Amino acid sequence: MSRRALAVMALVGLAGLASPQFYGYKDPPVPGQSRVAAQSKTADVRVDQKLESFVPLDAEFRDELGMKVKLGDYFVDKPVLLLPVFYKCPGICEAELMNLVESLKGFNKDFVGKDFLVVTVGIDPSETPELASQKKDTLVALYQGNRTKREERLMTERGWHFLTGDMTQIRKVTDAIGFRFTYDASNGNITHPAALVVLTPQGKISRYFLDVQYPQRLLLNSIKDAGKGQVGTREEQPFFLSCIQVDPLTGQRSLNILNTLKTLGVVTILGMVVAMAVWNRQAKRRPEERTDS
Repeated sequence: MSRRALAVMALVGLAGLASPQFYGYKDPPVPGQSRVAAQSKTADVRVDQKLESFVPLDAEFRDELGMKVKLGDYFVDKPVLLLPVFYKCPGICEAELMNLVESLKGFNKDFVGKDFLVVTVGIDPSETPELASQKKDTLVALYQGNRTKREERLMTERGWHFLTGDMTQIRKVTDAIGFRFTYDASNGNITHPAALVVLTPQGKISRYFLDVQYPQRLLLNSIKDAGKGQVGTREEQPFFLSCIQVDPLTGQRSLNILNTLKTLGVVTILGMVVAMAVWNRQAKRRPEERTDS
């Protein structure tokens, strides 16, 4: 195969990767789910990192018990992990929460409630404290587990909070942290990015994690730095993650991981080009080897 043919194949593959949206397989319709995905580019879904900015401590919510609280109630003397999700999210929210639990469980001497707090802010104004309470029960049970030092892990009850509120208060928080998401009040459709924000005890933004994976050592160091009032570095995210959602009529799932697909596609194409080039070179050598023998 000639070099020109290889170049044409690469260009065709790259052009295919330029499409704005990837649509995956189709499942049967899922009754009751109205979270229809939107294209990330047109929906303006992203995270604008605002290091050193402060979250609005006067933002008002209800906790998992239905009690009125202010965001500032959780900023006293410990760093805070702030995670914006919605509790019925069928996509990356679940991955964010589960992976966060796994990372936090790996800390040997630092525990939720004792050394830092976690505040989960619901971004769907239709969700209730009852739903937040169910989510808390599930995650606290997973976090506590059956390990030693269980008494320290029980402090999670007082250290991990699940909030719900109206859209005005939700936007106060999400705008402050640069968390850009879309919400359609007419049908409840939500499209949102993935983001975990590390905050100082005073409510200053110290660091972002813009993925669903939280390396234990990096996360722990970020928490400790925030506890000292230090601001970390900007998170350089190589690709964009957005919420997976399901069309209730078609069952079609759209996965807004555009740049992930582009990156993997480019790597795949380059790998194919290299493999073909090696094969072509070997094919040319074989007649020469037979002639020499």
